[in-house]
Amino acid sequence: MESLEQKYAQTLEASNLSLKQRRVLLSSLKLFSEIGFENTTSSLIAERAGVSEGTVFSYFKTKEGILEAILSTFLEQVIPDVIADFSEKKFTANQESFPLFLRSIVRDRLVFIQKNQMQVKILLSRSFIDKTISDQLGNVIIHSIIRPISPVLNQFKEKGVIRDWSNERIVRYILALSLSYALPMMLNNNEVLDIDEAVNEIVECLSFALVEVK
Repeated sequence: MESLEQKYAQTLEASNLSLKQRRVLLSSLKLFSEIGFENTTSSLIAERAGVSEGTVFSYFKTKEGILEAILSTFLEQVIPDVIADFSEKKFTANQESFPLFLRSIVRDRLVFIQKNQMQVKILLSRSFIDKTISDQLGNVIIHSIIRPISPVLNQFKEKGVIRDWSNERIVRYILALSLSYALPMMLNNNEVLDIDEAVNEIVECLSFALVEVK
């Protein structure tokens, strides 16, 4: 699975932006990820991109404008593409049991978040202070997942394996619990998430909540 940075770079390559614009955006993302948005200066962006500060601001009037341009591409293209990649590999497989199905999708997403925690942190931190981005991010993630995962969930519901809840409600449960384990890791850059332990606890909790009692 490609990293978010790699996926973003590919998206920029396919865009109509100039080479200098792409350099500014990609360099900004790297700096925001490495040292944070507040600590990133226009001079650092210009130096990393190999352009002048004047060039940076001729394309993007403010540092805030650079961040908005990055987030817009993430929300409209990068995140949906990443979810689609996951969906093709996991949601079409014939799962042996609901816990195994949960385990496969939860593990992959936690591993992905761990490997891309700084980029994910940028998205989440911005969504905490901007309701528009928060709503858009939530809708993109939830609705991009619901479509490919629904046939599998419907199959489990038809067999009486899991509760007959709406698929959106089930997806929200899975995402909310998974994120609760990933957030401490992103808030504290030095904290390492024990993936195996987290997956076991998440699957146990979700199975208890979602599996239909006979």
